[in-house]
Amino acid sequence: MAPPSFSFCSSLLPSCVSIRCFSLRALPHLPLPSNSRRSRRRRLGRSSSSPPGGSSFRPAANSRLPLSDDSSNGISYQIVGSGRCSESSARRSFISLGTLAILLPHLQVALGVEHDEASAIRNGLRSVLSKGKAAGMLRLAFHDAGTFDIDGNSGGMNGSIIYELERPENAGLNKSVKILEKTRREIENIRHVSWADLIAVAGAEAVSLCGGPAIPIRLGRIDARFKTTPLADPQGKLPQESLDASGLKSCFQKKGFSAQELVVLSGAHTLGGKGFGNPVVFDNAYFKILLEKPWNSNTGMSSMIGLPSDRALVEDDECLRWIRIYAADQDKFFDDFKNTYIKLVNCGASWKTT
Repeated sequence: MAPPSFSFCSSLLPSCVSIRCFSLRALPHLPLPSNSRRSRRRRLGRSSSSPPGGSSFRPAANSRLPLSDDSSNGISYQIVGSGRCSESSARRSFISLGTLAILLPHLQVALGVEHDEASAIRNGLRSVLSKGKAAGMLRLAFHDAGTFDIDGNSGGMNGSIIYELERPENAGLNKSVKILEKTRREIENIRHVSWADLIAVAGAEAVSLCGGPAIPIRLGRIDARFKTTPLADPQGKLPQESLDASGLKSCFQKKGFSAQELVVLSGAHTLGGKGFGNPVVFDNAYFKILLEKPWNSNTGMSSMIGLPSDRALVEDDECLRWIRIYAADQDKFFDDFKNTYIKLVNCGASWKTT
């Protein structure tokens, strides 16, 4: 999730310096510069022999000065140098550290609100989710976000799926919605949560629960409405199960997704009993079984494995290349799936403003 910005802090700093927030576990801290003038100049990218006066300097690339840590919510605040600015501007930035130290508790409060909301959503979901329900939750997220259309700038991750449950392509998803309704009522006793955020996080939790990658989800989506009236997305925007590889790639391209992203998202079919390995384990079995083409067998249940759209992927050279890569490297599949899922649930989303 991209770190939030705070306008009341930016006015205290020159253009070459900004505040960013990072995970304590993800970013090592650099030591503070010493109090000596020569050391400070060296750290900021200007040698002690540089001419004084109006000359400019460039801070060291991505130089970071840690300001404050809050181990309780996993957030670190740092000054980040970038671009060019005058030495006097940089000097003012160090002077302003004292002022920023006063303002940092307010930053911690703002970030803590979202941290608490994310924790409330995830804890609520974990109390109702099980591996047997995971495939339905992931399908619910896909069908809500999958209506996105670039040309019409419509659809996407907006919670409208709850008004589209009678459509044939959404058959059975009402069960997943009922599970989420209970969780949403409990969360609403504490704070408001949109359907779009809840469904996006539910899909991510379903993947993690079944052994897949942990997927961080940005919060703040607004549910689809026209004034005060709930709004359903246009029909016919989801990819059809009967499409061949060319049709699938064209459909996903209209949503801003490449052939690689089509393949990696299709890997979610490893869940749910479509014949691609253990139905409650998220792994790369989908791709391994696609390469075996078991549906070519005329005996037993093998001929029933997968959807026509699954079988079509392995007949396309571009898609086949990625199927082979993911069949051989589960870690890469997990990493690419995480990134593509984040992209999917951000498509078409409208965001709250602070």
